[in-house]
Amino acid sequence: MIAFEELYSWLNRYGTSHIRPSSVRLINQMLTALKEGRSDEARGLLQQLKDLACKLRDDEEVTEILTECGTVAYGMGSLEEAETILVDAVTRTWSNLHRRAVIQWMVGCVQWRTMPARQGAVISWRNGISDFERLAKQPGLSHEQQTWYQETCARLEQSLIEALDLVGSYMDLVQSSGTTEVGFPPTSEEFSATPLTSDSTVTQTSDILQLFTISEEIPAGDFGPSGTDPFPIGTVEIDRLTINDHPYRIHSTRGRRIINLPLDQKCTVVKVKGDSMNQENITEEDFVLLHRVDVPTNGDIVMAEIVGIDSQATLKRYFKDNDTITLQPHSSNPVHKPFVFRKVDEGFYIRGVVVAVLKPIK
Repeated sequence: MIAFEELYSWLNRYGTSHIRPSSVRLINQMLTALKEGRSDEARGLLQQLKDLACKLRDDEEVTEILTECGTVAYGMGSLEEAETILVDAVTRTWSNLHRRAVIQWMVGCVQWRTMPARQGAVISWRNGISDFERLAKQPGLSHEQQTWYQETCARLEQSLIEALDLVGSYMDLVQSSGTTEVGFPPTSEEFSATPLTSDSTVTQTSDILQLFTISEEIPAGDFGPSGTDPFPIGTVEIDRLTINDHPYRIHSTRGRRIINLPLDQKCTVVKVKGDSMNQENITEEDFVLLHRVDVPTNGDIVMAEIVGIDSQATLKRYFKDNDTITLQPHSSNPVHKPFVFRKVDEGFYIRGVVVAVLKPIK
């Protein structure tokens, strides 16, 4: 696997640092204190730099400072703090695709060290690989740059495979982490779901829904065939919304704090009815944000219409195991049973995939 320390050396490979000299001195003092085992001093400087980052307006500088802080927190074994800081850095670095790709991989390294967070590690690594693949296809790269990005993509893919092999089997991963976005979910029989979140947490925290990217300008000829800006300078984000004059918080169904609104914009909000998923804390007082696609990922929560059974589409977990498809409820009500099918669209139809749950603020 690629070491965290090597990733750190990639951050400014094709760019220059934006950190002002006074901040550099604090960072060097923090790194020296960590290296010499003066952990209390290192932690004090870490907090000082985090406070400084909150006051700065240059996102490039803030990103670099946060990355340095996350690296030191990682070195001190404070994994939860390191993850929080580095995820914050990722959200601030949309204008620098290279740095974002590196930091996302660093986030994955932190998450991988904590078994319950390994779902997030795989997602972070896949996001990082996706960004590196985009970098490799950029026009105007030198031969050296293009070669490095291509070779790095191959190394990262191999590192991900090696990491999963270290687990011993995919069930070692998913039994601790629940479903993932890269094809390592539990089977329906082995599924032991962790609720979306506890009631007490729901009333206090919210995830972030990214609605749109922000462009600095629209170039002549638009953004090319894709119609999207490959290098946005930021995103429009919300952590709560209003439905019928009542406030709601946003909660991811995939274990990620940041929810990317699908680019095709084929989304709708649906009122939850029934209790088929109440053990995942999805109740009748909630709404769900539904991505209107009919090809779910293994382990997704879907809204499915079961022919001849339900007059309306209902929420279920989707599992595909070889030639068998199972729509699995997760409910305290014994009336809800799993449905097993042999083919897609034979006896049921997928009306969409749930990407977020909207829970009322009380």
